[in-house]
Amino acid sequence: MVAKKKITKKVSKKKTKVVHKKKTSLTLKQKAKKKTIAEEKKYPTLNLKTDHEIATDFSVKVYKKFDKIIKSIVLFGSVPKQKITSKSDVDIIILIDDIAINWDMELTAWYREELDKILQTNPYNGLIHINTIKLSTWWDDLMKGDPVVLNIIRSGVTILDHAGFIDPLKYLMVKGKIKGTPEAIFQCLQRAPGHLARSKAAELSAMEGVYWSMVDAAHGALIAVGAFPPSPEHVMADLKESFVDRGLLKMKYVLWYRDMYNLHKKIDHREIAHLRGIEIEQWQKRAEEFLDVMIKLIQKILDSSKK
Repeated sequence: MVAKKKITKKVSKKKTKVVHKKKTSLTLKQKAKKKTIAEEKKYPTLNLKTDHEIATDFSVKVYKKFDKIIKSIVLFGSVPKQKITSKSDVDIIILIDDIAINWDMELTAWYREELDKILQTNPYNGLIHINTIKLSTWWDDLMKGDPVVLNIIRSGVTILDHAGFIDPLKYLMVKGKIKGTPEAIFQCLQRAPGHLARSKAAELSAMEGVYWSMVDAAHGALIAVGAFPPSPEHVMADLKESFVDRGLLKMKYVLWYRDMYNLHKKIDHREIAHLRGIEIEQWQKRAEEFLDVMIKLIQKILDSSKK
């Protein structure tokens, strides 16, 4: 009888522990569910589809957070066409008050952080691009007839206008009261050379990748034959000695490397400021062929060393 009582007590203890664990597990799930519901209530996001719906939802949440700091929010880009945003982006212009409010580094950092939080807690179907413009900058550019500002007024859709000036500006533009200015013409002409210079710089930077591709490919082949990888200016001589003289490589590839090396030096010394697209494409094709030849050469060397 004593033995039976002991067994009974042990079983009942085990049952008690299992029941306790189940209660704890359920409690944690309930807490997690309540937290999720609370977050959804705090940042409610609908199943939004059009640019306008997304912009409106976002704008309401932004205005609730920043209040009178925000003067206007304009949807710019594809919205007048009412596109579905499964693949398109949503461009939003936010005008902030820098006249009555002093935007120091602390306030700027807080604004950016809180704006990012709104985006993170409200995953929209489309990618949102936000451009924040200071009110003083907006009016200065408008008075100069800046094309970007004029396009925002003409093509943008007003989502929120606390200041109440976006739609009147649209009206004035329709009436022909807002036009480009001679100052805007000169500003555009002043900016244009800078854009062109950046484009040319991108062309030249493309050659940097071509150059180092050929250098690394050549180094790999030289290492495969047990040679110490030389500095780029000595690669030509080593390629000729290690491969061309032994009948393993055509001389044209050494000449390609030489020409690429000389071109890179001229670009680096700013002796060349522009390359035509056909030249860049030709060098990219040469680099691809050079790499392919080096890979085959390395494979041949490795195979022969195994025998």
